[in-house]
This record gives sequence, structure tokens and C-alpha cells, in this order.
Amino acid sequence: MPSLKERLDERITRLRARRPIFDHLMRMVEHFGNVKGNLQAGAVTYFAFLSFFPILALAFFVVGYVAKVYPDAQDNLTDALTGVLPGMIGNADGQISLKAIQDSAGAVGLIGLAGVLYAGLGWLSGMREALLVMFETPQREQPNFVVGKLRDLVSLALIGLVMILSVAVSSVIARFSRELLDLVGLGVGLAPLLQVISVAVGVGASMVLFFAIFKLLADPEVPRPSLWSGALLGALGFEVLKQLSTFLIASTKSQPAFQAFGIALILVVWINYFSRVVMYAAAWAYTSTAARTIREAQAREQEAIEAAAEGPIGQFVVPTGSSSFVRSPKAAFVAGAGSMLAVIGVVRRKRG
Repeated sequence: MPSLKERLDERITRLRARRPIFDHLMRMVEHFGNVKGNLQAGAVTYFAFLSFFPILALAFFVVGYVAKVYPDAQDNLTDALTGVLPGMIGNADGQISLKAIQDSAGAVGLIGLAGVLYAGLGWLSGMREALLVMFETPQREQPNFVVGKLRDLVSLALIGLVMILSVAVSSVIARFSRELLDLVGLGVGLAPLLQVISVAVGVGASMVLFFAIFKLLADPEVPRPSLWSGALLGALGFEVLKQLSTFLIASTKSQPAFQAFGIALILVVWINYFSRVVMYAAAWAYTSTAARTIREAQAREQEAIEAAAEGPIGQFVVPTGSSSFVRSPKAAFVAGAGSMLAVIGVVRRKRG
């Protein structure tokens, strides 16, 4: 009689064969475990925490100049940070004061800016290395230190721009939807619809952000539709995190360690949750059917190339009259050496 584990494995195997979505989910979890996704998320959390405040100071420093041309830039940045860090931005105890960071950013000089920039790019490097592991990207030639930091700076600027623009577009869509419903007199009756629209727009904005992170940092050999599906999963997971943020923050504040570390503990926990969502989203994209089909085709092509390369070298065909036989490289070497010794013997006899 089969054991409980064997019966369970058999049911899971049948379910995976019948339900492709369940099979994809299981492949994602298996890949996440194989590449140690939790360790990758932990490494990203470490670098992200060290880079968090330098990145904020750098962002407000840049936005301070952009606001001279685009006055709403600072408000959009604040809204973006509030969306990414729900319940953690404010002036109350246990919250991050953006005003204090903004004031300190204004005092950053060129030398200080270079230090802030160097410290802030650690998160980007950590996230790139983790995503390269998740996507099992082959080792690439790394640029020198200066070029690498410039590349990280451009990636950071583009990711920040995508985040701010997505928040700005989301705000415009939400405001337009509310005004449109108010115009037709349905603003009160369809309040739940506005909430659904707000969540849908938030998922769309996060989806663009996740896709940008995948492409700019890892640029894996994965089809775009697969990357978008991974970005969608990441966006949905991040939206769930934001909806549960009140519970997560409250449970963290109840821990004794919060009395010692304060907002730093909440920040570490939140960054770790977010990093895990990113790693799971990458694993989902990597294990999609389209991505697996491409990898299998590449593996077959590589095997064919290796077989073709080994064929002429791995065997020698020596004709003997009307027939032929195959010799191994060692046999061919021995036969050649014997022939050479025979020739030398004939030459010596002639000289003698």
C-alpha cells in the first residue's frame, strides 16, 4: 500500500498535468528554492537598508532642481514614496520624516553628493546580482568601476523616473475618474468602483516598475510576455503587501525589538518583504512556458554543436581494402608510431 507521501505526490503530479497554472506555480516555488531566493532577498535587504537614506537624500537633492521647471515634481516624489512605503511616511513617532531628509538634502554639496551617490548605489548592485542569480544569467564581462557606477546611476535615475511618472499618471487617472463620476452624478453611488479603479491603476503602475527593474538590472534572455507576466505577479503581490501594511506595521511595532530599533526595524522588515516579492516575480517569469521552451531549444542546439565538434576528433576511419574499421585516438597514435619506427628502421638498413 503506497504511503501518504506517495499518494500526495501522485495527486500533485496529476494536478500539474491537468492544470498548467498549478504546474507553473510549482515550478516557480521549486526554482525559488533551488537558487535560494530567500538568501538573495536577504542580501538585497542588507544593501537596500544601507542605501535607503542616501537614495532619499539624493532624490530630494535632484527634485529640488527639477521643481524649478516642474513644480509638481516634489509632490509626485512624496506620493511615490508614500505609495511604496505605506504608513511609514509622516511626522508621528515611529515614522520617517521626509522634511528632515529634505532639509539635509539641501545642504549636500558636490563632495557630499558623491558620497551619497556611492552609498546609494549599493542597493542597485545588490538587486542586480540577485536577479542575475534568479534568472540564471550566464556570467557576463563586467565593466570597470567608473563605468559600472555610471551604469548604476543611469538605471537608478530611470527606475526613479518610471516610479514618479507612474504615480503621476495614476493620480491623474484616479482624479479624472472621480470627476467624471461626479459629473454624471454617480460619484457617491459608485464609490466602490473608484476604489477598484484606484487599485487597478496602482497595479498597472507597479507592473511597469517591476518590468523596468527586470530589464534595466538583469536584462535576462526571457521573452517580453514572460517578463510582463512576472511583473504582473510582482505588482499583485506588492499591492497585497500595501493592503496589509497596517497589519504588518502594527505586528512589528508590538515586538520588543521595536523599542530599541524603532522605524529601522519596520523598514528592514518591509524591504525584505518587497525583495521577496521581486524574487518570486523573477522566478515566475523564468519558469514560464515560453521561457522554458527557448531554453530547451538552446540546450538541444548546444548538444548538436558539441556532438558535431566531437565527431571528427573522437574517431578515425582507416580504410583497409574494400572495407573500413574505426580506430580510437589511442589506437591511431600507436599505429602511427609503429609506422614511423618501421620507416626509421628501413632508412638505417639502407644507410648500413
